[in-house]
Amino acid sequence: MIDLASVQQPVDGCIDWSVDLRRYRVLAGEPVRVKCALFYSYIRTNYSMAQSAKLRLIWYKNKGDSEEPIIFSGHRLSKEDDSIWFRSAELEDNGFYTCVLSFLVEECMTGLARLVHPCKAQQGH
Repeated sequence: MIDLASVQQPVDGCIDWSVDLRRYRVLAGEPVRVKCALFYSYIRTNYSMAQSAKLRLIWYKNKGDSEEPIIFSGHRLSKEDDSIWFRSAELEDNGFYTCVLSFLVEECMTGLARLVHPCKAQQGH
C-alpha cells in the first residue's frame, strides 16, 4: 500500500520532497528488502545520481517519539545501495523506517517505509 502526500515547503532548513509510505509484510525468519522511498521511479532522483553528487543515504528507525540511526552489523541487517536488507526479519523489526539523503544540513530529503509482521490469521488475506 502506498500513501502519498503533497510536497511541503522547507522546514527547519530541509527540503521536504514529499512523504511516501510503503507497507512491507513479511513473516518472521523470512528475508525482505526495504527500498528508500526517495528512489521510487516517480521521485526526482536515483541512487546513482545521488552518489555522483556525493550525497549520503542514512536510515533511521522510529523509536516512539524519536528516530534513531540504524547501525548496520552486516549479519542480519545490511544496507545495500538504496535499500535495507533484512536477511531474517524478526518481530522487533516492526516499525517505521526513514531514509534521509543529505549533503549539507540545509538540504535533505526523506522517505518512509513500514515493516509489518502479519499474524498467522492474516496471512491468507
